[in-house]
Amino acid sequence: MPGGREARATAIRPDTLLGSVAVLLLVNVVQRSIGFGRGVLFCRWLAPESLGEWDMAYGFLLLAAPVAVLGLPGSFGRYIERYRQRGQLTSFLWRTCAWAGVLTSIAVLVLLLGRGWFAYLVFGDAGQSSLLVLVAVVLATVVLHHFLEAVFAGLRVFRVVSAMHFAQSMLFAGISLSLLLWWRCDAWSIVAGYGLACLVSASVAMVWARRFQWQSIEGVAADSHRDFWPPLIRFAVWVWITALLSNLFTVIDRYMIVHFSGLPADTALGLVGCYHTSMLVPVLLISVANLLTGAMTPHLSHQWETGDRDGAGKRIDTAFKLASLGMFLASLCVLAVAPALFHLAFGGKYDEGLFVLPWAVASCVWFSLLLVAQTYVWCAEESRHATLPMLIGLVGNVTLNLMLLPVLGLLGAVMATALATLLALLGQNLVNWRLGLTPTTGTFVAALLPLALAMGLPTAVATSGLIAFVVLFTPWMLSVDQCEEIVSVIRRHLGRLSWRRRGVLVQEG
Repeated sequence: MPGGREARATAIRPDTLLGSVAVLLLVNVVQRSIGFGRGVLFCRWLAPESLGEWDMAYGFLLLAAPVAVLGLPGSFGRYIERYRQRGQLTSFLWRTCAWAGVLTSIAVLVLLLGRGWFAYLVFGDAGQSSLLVLVAVVLATVVLHHFLEAVFAGLRVFRVVSAMHFAQSMLFAGISLSLLLWWRCDAWSIVAGYGLACLVSASVAMVWARRFQWQSIEGVAADSHRDFWPPLIRFAVWVWITALLSNLFTVIDRYMIVHFSGLPADTALGLVGCYHTSMLVPVLLISVANLLTGAMTPHLSHQWETGDRDGAGKRIDTAFKLASLGMFLASLCVLAVAPALFHLAFGGKYDEGLFVLPWAVASCVWFSLLLVAQTYVWCAEESRHATLPMLIGLVGNVTLNLMLLPVLGLLGAVMATALATLLALLGQNLVNWRLGLTPTTGTFVAALLPLALAMGLPTAVATSGLIAFVVLFTPWMLSVDQCEEIVSVIRRHLGRLSWRRRGVLVQEG
């Protein structure tokens, strides 16, 4: 963090866009691999109800962290560079640090004072108040970790963000698995391990940051609080609303299972544990979609700003269709290997998770496509138009859960989430159309394609053959222009690889 030692510190160099994407991609692959191995061991070692407790605690932490600080770190990517160029970075960070610290302290205090009520809300059992106390303490470390990630991302030092992610993932695996072996084999060990991993990763990052000078321009007097806070808070509120709706969307079905299934708390948490296992592999598709949209957005925004808005829209439509096709093929592989994974790696303890897996896979593919579709409103600087489809999907999720959960149990909850996600996706496509992105027949085919996954592996395999025929021999899925663009991109990249190979051979010669 900047401070009085700036004169003796070394200037920091921001990362390039290409370097940032490459580092994030590499670290994400390694981190997800570690996370998958860690998740498999959690599923194998823990009882279903303990795994459900961890799933509920983790979902609550992800939901509460941005709520506790009113989404303030979400504004850093937009405003840090502005204040750094003004020579006011130090005052910006001191003010936001103080404000985030106060808000986090209030949030932790509220959780501690109302621990019985919050324990019932999160775990469906007020007797879990002691575990809720641990969750409240861990919340402070999660907020600190997220805050520092937002600061370094705003400064475009993505190698530090990636290092924090990697360190946190490695520490979480090592500490939590050690605690499971040597302390308690339940959710307590995992929650404690997660909090310690966030704390250590954040502490190392803060110590490392003191070596560098973050302020590139000589400091000037800070803006008055009256001028400083209004634009920051207005921007942060929209980020906060979007993040709140998105996080609620991902956890609301778990809360419906705990509170509206009509089952005892332990049984309901066991169902949540089975749900957790069904999402362990499919959720990797969402991480791929996050990487895809993160890499696409700067390039599409540049194309948009140069005036080629139709070209940017066509590229988003092409990416949407290709993402649907690619994730459909990946999901076929997931459905094919799932029985072996559940019976061998999970010890046959989560058969209900295997039963609902097809709908869980479809849900994750639809959510991934929703992230791709939202790219259009980011390019159009109409981010508020991403909130209405999410709100519609959230209301649909609750309504469908109330209808299906009492009748179908866990399958009803997963079906409700999948169909609500499809509803949000169709709503986002409608919003994009109103903003100028004209959909095609292939767009709707791509949006509905995951429905075949929900019907099971035989139906999905039969559908894949039909889709292959449509893609290869008709323009219904991909237009002629889109096919030509795809072929052109492939040829261009193959040409680059060929020239590089020739260069290497010449140098070796």
